[in-house]
Amino acid sequence: MLNEENDFIEALEFFLKAELRASAEPADYNNEAIRIIDARNHLFQNVGRCGTDEECGIYAIRDLCHVDEDTLETVPDRMRLAALAHALGLQGK
Repeated sequence: MLNEENDFIEALEFFLKAELRASAEPADYNNEAIRIIDARNHLFQNVGRCGTDEECGIYAIRDLCHVDEDTLETVPDRMRLAALAHALGLQGK
Protein backbone atom coordinates (compact mmCIF):
# COMPACT_ATOMS: atom_id res chain seq x y z
CA MET A 1 0.00 0.00 0.00
CA LEU A 2 1.25 3.44 -0.88
CA ASN A 3 1.74 6.04 1.80
CA GLU A 4 0.35 9.08 -0.03
CA GLU A 5 0.68 11.32 3.01
CA ASN A 6 4.40 10.70 3.56
CA ASP A 7 5.16 10.96 -0.18
CA PHE A 8 3.32 14.30 -0.31
CA ILE A 9 5.18 15.62 2.75
CA GLU A 10 8.57 14.70 1.29
CA ALA A 11 7.75 16.17 -2.14
CA LEU A 12 6.39 19.42 -0.70
CA GLU A 13 9.33 19.72 1.72
CA PHE A 14 11.76 19.34 -1.20
CA PHE A 15 9.82 21.94 -3.23
CA LEU A 16 9.72 24.41 -0.34
CA LYS A 17 13.46 24.05 0.31
CA ALA A 18 14.12 24.78 -3.37
CA GLU A 19 11.84 27.84 -3.26
CA LEU A 20 13.57 29.14 -0.13
CA ARG A 21 16.99 28.72 -1.78
CA ALA A 22 15.83 30.41 -5.00
CA SER A 23 14.24 33.38 -3.25
CA ALA A 24 16.04 36.69 -3.59
CA GLU A 25 14.96 37.63 -0.05
CA PRO A 26 16.01 36.16 3.29
CA ALA A 27 13.67 33.33 4.29
CA ASP A 28 12.28 35.38 7.19
CA TYR A 29 10.96 37.98 4.75
CA ASN A 30 9.74 35.63 2.03
CA ASN A 31 6.26 36.74 0.93
CA GLU A 32 5.84 34.25 -1.89
CA ALA A 33 3.21 31.55 -2.01
CA ILE A 34 2.71 28.21 -3.70
CA ARG A 35 -0.34 26.58 -5.22
CA ILE A 36 -0.98 22.90 -4.77
CA ILE A 37 -2.25 21.93 -8.20
CA ASP A 38 -2.47 18.17 -7.61
CA ALA A 39 -1.52 16.80 -4.19
CA ARG A 40 -1.51 13.13 -5.20
CA ASN A 41 0.81 13.74 -8.16
CA HIS A 42 2.94 16.30 -6.28
CA LEU A 43 2.31 19.19 -8.65
CA PHE A 44 3.15 22.54 -7.07
CA GLN A 45 3.53 26.03 -8.54
CA ASN A 46 5.04 29.25 -7.24
CA VAL A 47 2.39 31.98 -7.55
CA GLY A 48 4.55 34.91 -6.46
CA ARG A 49 3.70 37.35 -3.69
CA CYS A 50 0.44 36.24 -2.20
CA GLY A 51 -1.13 35.28 1.11
CA THR A 52 -2.67 31.97 2.07
CA ASP A 53 -5.99 31.19 0.38
CA GLU A 54 -6.87 27.61 1.31
CA GLU A 55 -10.00 27.61 -0.84
CA CYS A 56 -7.84 28.12 -3.94
CA GLY A 57 -5.08 25.79 -2.74
CA ILE A 58 -2.65 28.67 -2.21
CA TYR A 59 -0.34 28.68 0.81
CA ALA A 60 2.20 31.30 1.84
CA ILE A 61 5.63 29.71 2.08
CA ARG A 62 6.15 31.34 5.50
CA ASP A 63 3.00 29.63 6.80
CA LEU A 64 4.44 26.21 5.94
CA CYS A 65 7.80 26.81 7.64
CA HIS A 66 9.32 27.40 11.06
CA VAL A 67 12.69 28.50 12.43
CA ASP A 68 14.91 25.56 13.34
CA GLU A 69 16.13 26.06 16.91
CA ASP A 70 19.56 24.54 16.25
CA THR A 71 20.49 26.30 13.01
CA LEU A 72 18.19 29.35 13.25
CA GLU A 73 17.28 28.80 9.60
CA THR A 74 13.76 28.84 8.21
CA VAL A 75 12.86 25.29 7.17
CA PRO A 76 9.68 23.49 6.12
CA ASP A 77 7.58 22.41 9.10
CA ARG A 78 6.83 18.70 8.61
CA MET A 79 4.02 18.81 11.19
CA ARG A 80 2.24 21.56 9.24
CA LEU A 81 2.81 19.66 6.02
CA ALA A 82 1.33 16.53 7.63
CA ALA A 83 -1.72 18.50 8.76
CA LEU A 84 -2.09 19.86 5.24
CA ALA A 85 -1.81 16.36 3.75
CA HIS A 86 -4.50 15.15 6.13
CA ALA A 87 -6.75 18.11 5.23
CA LEU A 88 -6.30 17.28 1.54
CA GLY A 89 -7.50 13.73 2.20
CA LEU A 90 -4.24 11.92 1.52
CA GLN A 91 -3.95 8.47 3.06
CA GLY A 92 -1.23 7.53 5.53
CA LYS A 93 -0.17 4.06 6.56
